[in-house]
Amino acid sequence: MKVSADVIPARRFLLFAAAAALVAGQAFAGPWLTSIDAAQKKAKAGKQLIFVDLFADWCTWCHRFEQEVVPSQAFQNATDDMVLLRLDTEDGKDGTKLAREYGIRSLPTFVVLNEDLLMAGQIRGYAPANDFAKLLGQTREGYQDFVKRAGSESTFTKDYAKRLALAREFRDRMGLSQSETRLQKLLGESAIPAAVRDDAFYDLAYTQFVAKKYDIALATLKKFSGVQNKGDAYERSRLLVGDIFLTQGNLLGAANEYRNFKATFPKSQYVKNIDMVLPQVEAQLNQKK
Repeated sequence: MKVSADVIPARRFLLFAAAAALVAGQAFAGPWLTSIDAAQKKAKAGKQLIFVDLFADWCTWCHRFEQEVVPSQAFQNATDDMVLLRLDTEDGKDGTKLAREYGIRSLPTFVVLNEDLLMAGQIRGYAPANDFAKLLGQTREGYQDFVKRAGSESTFTKDYAKRLALAREFRDRMGLSQSETRLQKLLGESAIPAAVRDDAFYDLAYTQFVAKKYDIALATLKKFSGVQNKGDAYERSRLLVGDIFLTQGNLLGAANEYRNFKATFPKSQYVKNIDMVLPQVEAQLNQKK
């Protein structure tokens, strides 16, 4: 199966972009919406999934998708019960926002959302029409399996590992509040095994970090350090503290956290990660002196 994508480049070729935009306008003279609000409203009214085509004018494979896949019967059959939404990742509005929030790093990327904008699935790269339709079908099957498991959550209340896995999947699907609620509930149960508890602490803080609740995430990590000071989950939690500081622009705090990590866990598998990041942080600190 041929799957291809363009990595988002630093520069654009303006003449190509102008020509490509003209082609795109011709290829997409169809039932495509260009607003998240409009698509969500239509999806809620019809209880439908939303198929999102994320593109940019400079993306060669995006235009091949427009010209070769969209007009095909295979694509029409695969999406005939879905709301179609097309967003420019460089529009400074809905497209840019969704690409940033869902971590889109290459184009074309196609996202399937439910009516509450929970991610049902994601397809990266170009594939011929029949192959693409098959990928989309597999994506929808995976989402239906997730919905089934989430709906039967009350049947595995004592399976803490399974509950943790479900909470993680909600986060991966950008259901951050649903993930956070489940992780907090897990941590409130005294019977939770220590290994699951440790992972749940880290996952809760990481979910809060993704949701940009930085101070709350730091409070969660501080609470975790009060019950554990070793193990893989704890080591990852210390790295996360540094990452939060870095995201907040606290370069000194991040550098100190990374240095302390190397001194405390010199044999950790994560030291190599720090060795890549710390020199860059220190270089930025030196520039500010």
